[in-house]
Amino acid sequence: MTDPKTPYRKAKGINANIAQQVSRQIVNFALEHGASTIVFENLKGWRPKGGMKRSNLKQRFHGWLHRRLVLLTQEKFQEVGGKTEYVYARGTSSWAFDGSGKVRRSKTQYELATFANGKRYNADLSASYNIAARYLAYKLKLTRRKDGQVAKGRSSCATPRMPVTLSLLWDWEAAYEREAS
Repeated sequence: MTDPKTPYRKAKGINANIAQQVSRQIVNFALEHGASTIVFENLKGWRPKGGMKRSNLKQRFHGWLHRRLVLLTQEKFQEVGGKTEYVYARGTSSWAFDGSGKVRRSKTQYELATFANGKRYNADLSASYNIAARYLAYKLKLTRRKDGQVAKGRSSCATPRMPVTLSLLWDWEAAYEREAS
């Protein structure tokens, strides 16, 4: 008779191996390109919503091993003198990096996103741009903290502000160049 825990133990070992390999590839890529910081979304404590009945969304997320991947990457990158930072996660993949607004995901190919202006991009690439933009906006003091939104002005408005996207940095750079000239 086989132990009922054996398949789960095997799956856990496979996932641990994947996390080790992927974290090593991330660190090697960062070192090849001279990066001093690796930026992640802050998903610590995030719980997926249940979705439909009998949905395996929670199981799929927890089997993904995000925390293990982040911790291994952080440890390996600190050994070579790098640092890791975290940014606010909400809206990174649901807003277009070019500032055109919310994206619509394809039902058949979920990795494709259609922007409000009709352009089609990979949703993960757009999210990566927005994660990098949030970190840079925080470092340039364009945001008040790592919450992913531009600092409030003098006017108070009831509507939520658009989160930081790559287009904000483009606009800031253009304004900075106009001031300098």
